[in-house]
Amino acid sequence: MAKQLMYYEKVVPISTERHKGWSVAQGDYGFARETNAAPLMCAEFQSAATELPIVFGKTETGYTPVVIIGIEQGRALTVDDKGDWVGQYIPAFVRRYPFVFAEAENKQTYTLCLDEDYEGVDSAGEKGQAMYDGDEPSEFLKKVLEFTKNIELEQRRTLEFGKLLEANDLMTPMQAGITMPDGQKRAVTGFHVVSREKLKEITPEVLTDFFNRDVLELVYYHLASLRNMEKLRMLASG
Repeated sequence: MAKQLMYYEKVVPISTERHKGWSVAQGDYGFARETNAAPLMCAEFQSAATELPIVFGKTETGYTPVVIIGIEQGRALTVDDKGDWVGQYIPAFVRRYPFVFAEAENKQTYTLCLDEDYEGVDSAGEKGQAMYDGDEPSEFLKKVLEFTKNIELEQRRTLEFGKLLEANDLMTPMQAGITMPDGQKRAVTGFHVVSREKLKEITPEVLTDFFNRDVLELVYYHLASLRNMEKLRMLASG
């Protein structure tokens, strides 16, 4: 089973034999403190665009949307010293932790897993919400499973969105410089954005297709969200 690279350390398939009597307390986001971006799905664009810059990272599978949550590598401005999230919208990828699906080699079977190294996991079952009610999954675990299923479906749609932008040659490296309160300049690099110039050059046929498939709406949310880089600068200034 493939291991998720962000946040996850000790990913173990959930089972009655191993996790009966265990509980999980979510809500401490300290695990995300040492990252400056978090994956985002298309379904989240409208909510995230009001607070955070939506950009794209380049992966082996293509361009995938992320939200920038920090100006410097290894430091999230959206997580305070107590592990609380600063801001209204928390990306689903972050809310899902410490749970995740692991994909079998046949890419047809998915198993719900738990990062047992997360501080909120309690093998004694004394904090948070129980994973099992007797031998059966608890209501908490059932909701986690449904939430994780929905994320998996949305991730597939999001992957297709990125491929569509790439196929129409709309991506360009992001150029963003931020002047910090002490006068020092920081360059936010490694990300891509949709080129406004290239967007203006797409054919009427492609434009109509984008409109009908809600792609155009997502692109506008993305472009409008870039103004939130100023909000990150303000967070950095304290």
